[in-house]
Amino acid sequence: MAALAFVSRAAVVTLSAILGLAMTAAAQAAEADLHPAAQKPVCLNAAETREEVKAHRLIEPFAALKSAASQRKAEALSARLCHNGDDFIYEITLLHRDGRLVHVEMEADSGKLISRPPHEAHDAPVKN
Repeated sequence: MAALAFVSRAAVVTLSAILGLAMTAAAQAAEADLHPAAQKPVCLNAAETREEVKAHRLIEPFAALKSAASQRKAEALSARLCHNGDDFIYEITLLHRDGRLVHVEMEADSGKLISRPPHEAHDAPVKN
């Protein structure tokens, strides 16, 4: 009888853990639906970038790199075209003369840099 009670308690604990995980996942999904801007943008590969630049008349990646490097007085390293819904942005990585990596975002249709608070962990010096 004691073994049956133990098995029953274990089943209840397991079931409540599963329900708790399901409720957490549902809450996260609902929150993501409420805050679409909080969702992470989806970045495109080179072929997809060419297609989207042509289809939506976006700034070319090289022009975005040159513009960001000029505005931030740094060396351009890379640019990725990303989208969140209908909005396209470039995620651009720059290298300052002092060795700091800087990540900036640019509106792909206008070329305007998007201001965001600096992330100290991302803007750290590069180690040789």
